[in-house]
Amino acid sequence: MNNNLSPAEVTRYSFQIAMDEWGRESQERLKSSRVLVAGAGGLASAVALHLMTTGVGALRLVDPSRVSLSDLHATILYRERDLGKAKATIAERRLKEINPFATVEGQGKTISEHNVYRLSSGCNLLIDAMKNPAAGYFLNLAATRFRIPLIHAWVGDMEGHLTTFWPGQGPCLACVFPEPPAKRQPALMGAMPGIVGAMQALEALRILGGLGPALLGRLLMFKGNQFQFKEEPLKINPQCPVCRHLTN
Repeated sequence: MNNNLSPAEVTRYSFQIAMDEWGRESQERLKSSRVLVAGAGGLASAVALHLMTTGVGALRLVDPSRVSLSDLHATILYRERDLGKAKATIAERRLKEINPFATVEGQGKTISEHNVYRLSSGCNLLIDAMKNPAAGYFLNLAATRFRIPLIHAWVGDMEGHLTTFWPGQGPCLACVFPEPPAKRQPALMGAMPGIVGAMQALEALRILGGLGPALLGRLLMFKGNQFQFKEEPLKINPQCPVCRHLTN
């Protein structure tokens, strides 16, 4: 992938390039990167939108579902005219309109143990933004095989959390969550995916631009009803059946 910035791209990202801790080198690193976003709902839409506007080189969105009326209060990429259509197809089309310098690929598939390595192949970063917990564990297997970071997030009601898993450098998802969480009653404040998704995107930019992860070994939690942030330390499980071969 060509990471040379055109004059138009330099102008487009000029405010970002002007940051002392970023510069042209980080912008070129971002352009040369490929990201897999698992999901095309509220969280994924926010992450993908911010990555596209800031200059990621290539984005692959994977989601098997279709747009429903209940998606529209929290998912910024869709309109009423999209009801019943494949999210991956509509998301790809909308994101291509946002930035002609990036490539976008939408795949209407269910992530499974049979396709997760192929979907993740060639990617520099994986983003878990799905409602389906099983997909996160499949992504964790790919992150372990390819030794790449996995940014995980969850939102529900007026709460959200996010962290970065990086097998071999920090805990993996299976270290922290050996079992999938219990299912909760579907409830969500519409602004929450945008808030948490933007933080996921910022962490992705840090990693892809060479600044390093801020959330490795940290679970950041946001309680929207109180406007409070809390965090918990996360540790590697030396007996983790998924990643112990990378650390022992």
